[in-house]
Amino acid sequence: MSLKTLKDYDIMGWRGEFYFKVDGPKVFKARYPNKGTIKLQRNQNFTSKADMNVWSQFKTVKAGRDAIERVKVIMREQDHLKKDSTVAEEDYEIVLPSKTRYVTLQDDKERTKAKLRIQASRTRY
Repeated sequence: MSLKTLKDYDIMGWRGEFYFKVDGPKVFKARYPNKGTIKLQRNQNFTSKADMNVWSQFKTVKAGRDAIERVKVIMREQDHLKKDSTVAEEDYEIVLPSKTRYVTLQDDKERTKAKLRIQASRTRY
C-alpha cells in the first residue's frame, strides 16, 4: 500500500491525518491503522515497508463454484475541529480466487491517491 497527497488538508496547513475504513459483507468492518493516523504533508509519500492488510477474510468456497466478495474502501481525513471528511470512496468486487491486482483509490480532483493491492488466493486445509 502507498499513499500520496498533493493538498494541505489541515486548516493551519500542517499535515493531513489519513485513515482507511473498510466495509465488508454484513456487519464486518475494519479500520487501518487500528489506532492513530497516517500523517502526511503536501507532496509527501507513505509507503508500507511490509505487507499491511487493510482487510483480510477467509471464505469457504466449494470446488467448481464461483464466489464474489464486495468490499467498500473509504479513505478519510481526520480533523480535530470538525467531522472527519471522506476523501475517496470506492466499491470493489473481488472474484474468488483471482490473481493479484493493483487498484488506485483517489479523490475527485486526483490530489490524493492510494495504491492498494487486492489479493484473493486459494488455500487448502
